[in-house]
Amino acid sequence: MALNEHKNLQDANRHNPKGFENATNDSVLSKGEGTSATGTDGTLHYVKKELLGVQVYRILGHTTNALTNYAFGEDQADNKAPYQMDSDYGQTAVSSGSISPRNVLRIGQGLVIPIAATVQRIKGWIASDGTNVITLAICKVVPVVNDTSVIVPTVIDEIAVTGLGHDSKLIAIDETTITSPAITAGDIIFPMIKEASGGSSIFFNITLETNTF
Repeated sequence: MALNEHKNLQDANRHNPKGFENATNDSVLSKGEGTSATGTDGTLHYVKKELLGVQVYRILGHTTNALTNYAFGEDQADNKAPYQMDSDYGQTAVSSGSISPRNVLRIGQGLVIPIAATVQRIKGWIASDGTNVITLAICKVVPVVNDTSVIVPTVIDEIAVTGLGHDSKLIAIDETTITSPAITAGDIIFPMIKEASGGSSIFFNITLETNTF
């Protein structure tokens, strides 16, 4: 009989956990909180992996005179920082330009990522008093210790919308197909913005959602 003990069974003869057959794909078995003082009476349930290890980062900014080139946020030492984006990147494509480590470090909107993760959603709102196409780029750089070389940012995702001609007419952003979703610990994340023809006043408020699972 000892050979029939559960610990002696091979994988092919073991049963799946309770609820496995009806659980959705890409989910994880967990135990609920329960109500007992011992904390042991929770029930088993399955949780979608996309809901585990979620971290959100808020990114907001504005420009009162949008450029046709990409622009990034003001220096921390500037009284327009951290949200005004008037620093001319000098290029209409992120891959065509570069930025110094000094400038990256001092962007008031810059976020340092604490742990490797995957960007899974960019959600929020943007508004413009113009009617031109606006492109918002969420970028990252990978700083190198003790190196003054300029860095070409990587575009995590670019979002293009058309202004509605009034700063109270909000445009929804909800991106789930991310161009380059992988981010690593120590990356600096920051936004850049440009407008076809330029000149408009643009404000945005978005959330970057990441998953470490």
